Amino acid sequence: NGYRYNRRAVDISSGNNRIQVVHPEGVTRLYGGSLRMQPNAYGNYTLVNFVPLETYLRGVVPHEIGPQAPPAAVEAQAILARTYTLRNLRRFGIDDYELCATTDCQVYWGLGDASARADRAIAATRSLVATYENELVDALYSSTTGGITAPFEDVWNGPARPYLQARVDSTGLVWDLAQKSLGNEANLREFLNLKQGFNETGWNRFRWSYSTSLKDMTEFLNKYLGNRNHPMTGIQKIESVKITERSPSGRVLTMEVQTDKGPLEISKDQIRNAFYPPISTLFYLDPMLDENQALKGYTFVGGGFGHGVGLSQTGAYRLAELGWNGERIVQFYFPGTQIQPLNEAIVFWRDPMVTENQGEEG
Repeated sequence: NGYRYNRRAVDISSGNNRIQVVHPEGVTRLYGGSLRMQPNAYGNYTLVNFVPLETYLRGVVPHEIGPQAPPAAVEAQAILARTYTLRNLRRFGIDDYELCATTDCQVYWGLGDASARADRAIAATRSLVATYENELVDALYSSTTGGITAPFEDVWNGPARPYLQARVDSTGLVWDLAQKSLGNEANLREFLNLKQGFNETGWNRFRWSYSTSLKDMTEFLNKYLGNRNHPMTGIQKIESVKITERSPSGRVLTMEVQTDKGPLEISKDQIRNAFYPPISTLFYLDPMLDENQALKGYTFVGGGFGHGVGLSQTGAYRLAELGWNGERIVQFYFPGTQIQPLNEAIVFWRDPMVTENQGEEG
């Protein structure tokens, strides 16, 4: 019931700080705070929600960790969601807002599905964040690691984060990574054949196997290339696929795709975007042959769902069930970090490229 118009934007508010929005897909959601409809660089408009941090978390935490998660797992999610938010406030500055509302940032659906369990976790961890050397950590998380977390540099380009390491996702001694690197495919096959003793044991995407034809792979690859205006868009046929580099955590770093238009290299997390399957980069390939022994496709055999960096949400369930509290869960997946209340000494974000270059010069 409050509107202010100008040539650039429309501000929308209500007396009780609650506004219902009907989304294009027909879903109605309730938002706290106020809204602004503002023009963007794409020639249309962006709807921006202005909301306090702790209220924002009420629309994130239950959707990221799940409404039935154990309380300690929800507290771990709240700490990381708060940390992620504050570290990434600069991301969309060029578009005049701070965070998106999708999995590209954190899923945010407003207050309509806020839950009492998540609200209690947010309140119990109020102002707590995860830091490394007094800087907010890159608070990444995903559904399922497949039994081993991925270092940052295994998935994205950029300097390593010392607290985001390859770590077997287990409280026991199910695998000695120092002795048996998963960069060796024989070791990886053995590792992916293990199903017991992990924090994620029993989850349906902990281990998976999907088969796909060369035709379907070609279709997915063309969509990926087309979305990026790649010069090789429009390939007619994938002739073969080969994993050319793998990290010690088992993640595929590069794949070489032979096509009718020549070879194409795809790296790191872009592999998940270029093909379906896989649903993670922790996998190996088995060729599928037709009755004439000609290649007709591949079976992707792997583990995990998502990028696998940082906290495993399904692993957090298990650790909470073992009696771990939220802070201990966070520090398991982010070793060497501290959980502390927000204070003026904490650095929200420091450009890792600048820090790395300064270190080299020194």
